[in-house]
Amino acid sequence: MKKALLQFGIVVALLFQSFLLFSQGSTTATLSGRISSDEGTLPGATVLATELSTGTEYATTTDENGFYRIPNMNVGGPYRINYSFVGYESIVKENIYLALGQNLRIDEKMSTTALNIEDVTVIAKRNDIFDGNRTGAETVVTVKSIEAMPNVGRNISDFTRLTPQAKVTQQGGIQVAGSNNRFNSIYIDGAVNNDVFGLSDQGTNGGQTGISPFSIDIIDQISIQVAPYDVTLGGFTGAGINAVTRRGTNEFSGSAYHISRNESLAGLTPTDDESIEREKLADFGSNIYGFRLGGPIVKDKLFFFVNAEIQQDETPNPFDFQTYTGSVTESDLNSLVSRLNEYGYDPGSYTDVVSTLDGAKFFGRLDWNINKVHRLMLRHQYTKAEQVNPSRSDINNIRFSNAGVYFPSTTNTTAIELKSNLSNSMSNNLILGFTFVRDDRDPMGGNFPYVRIRDGAK
Repeated sequence: MKKALLQFGIVVALLFQSFLLFSQGSTTATLSGRISSDEGTLPGATVLATELSTGTEYATTTDENGFYRIPNMNVGGPYRINYSFVGYESIVKENIYLALGQNLRIDEKMSTTALNIEDVTVIAKRNDIFDGNRTGAETVVTVKSIEAMPNVGRNISDFTRLTPQAKVTQQGGIQVAGSNNRFNSIYIDGAVNNDVFGLSDQGTNGGQTGISPFSIDIIDQISIQVAPYDVTLGGFTGAGINAVTRRGTNEFSGSAYHISRNESLAGLTPTDDESIEREKLADFGSNIYGFRLGGPIVKDKLFFFVNAEIQQDETPNPFDFQTYTGSVTESDLNSLVSRLNEYGYDPGSYTDVVSTLDGAKFFGRLDWNINKVHRLMLRHQYTKAEQVNPSRSDINNIRFSNAGVYFPSTTNTTAIELKSNLSNSMSNNLILGFTFVRDDRDPMGGNFPYVRIRDGAK
């Protein structure tokens, strides 16, 4: 009986573990390989990987067949890798960078004769279909690519375009291999960040307002997985969009930025009719202000990274009453407005209106090298958006602006990650994520019967 209960408990634990694996994304990279010599393999050789920007050290020894493996390593770099064994010349590799989800394999052959080893820069080149550096069809975008590429929308879809199977819809959704964007899984620092309400075309929280869930300035690397055969990635039939955020280092670094667009920086009114004269667009404005800062709190031990970003968009929706094809006159509309005013209600304008989006994003992250075994990460993202979308008229309908929608949205996401390399053959990666979304919708003009004028003959 006791044996049966024990077996049942093991099965339950394995099932629960599988659920956890499919509920998170990858946040790390792995270094592996084999150490040998002219006489054969070298069991017990020491491998020490040091992340130069933070002083974080990862160490292991080779097994009886000369193989080594270091999981749970921070992505990026540069790393210095030192291979040593008693009686053999040490080998040092410099300027090694790791990509998100990568298993970089480096094999070395050590010699008792002094060798002049030149510095080697290792970059994630993925030429073979089946190799140790990839787990299926995927695209990895590093921070250098993010900084170099144009990103007008300043959202993750600007970079998923690099995936051959991806398509960005007119609404900003990401379709991969023809799948609806709602079948994607979006992970930030290993925690799921999909649209919890399920109605956003972008597939992200707050996406219905038009705001991106986070500032692109906090992203370190992005991985777009299409068909992985890695058990740590799952829960999607479209794509697994996996991103990790920036970390502080032993050096203070930061930036301040202002991104602006207006009618003077845009083209003329679009048309395919050569008889229509193209005109300057109506006045509009799109402004983003932000900064980021990262650095050490305790050198080699505790680091911070923060980002703040403010977004202010104004989009005009002009309407010329002369283009209206209905039978209602401006005098009729003014009489209706006067009547509504008697009830204490202002219906707003039925001609030119302006849509607005005001957003605020704040991000903070702490990284703590507890010891050589355990490393802890804590981060929080706050995103606030207020969209005012007034109703607008067209050639067939008259709509008063205050029948439009005031849409506030607030998202708080927190992630905690504990990475532990317990021994040469045992490691663990625990990720806890929490997402709280509060969306609301109210009429711009308060509670009052909806008013819309439509010609009866239409």
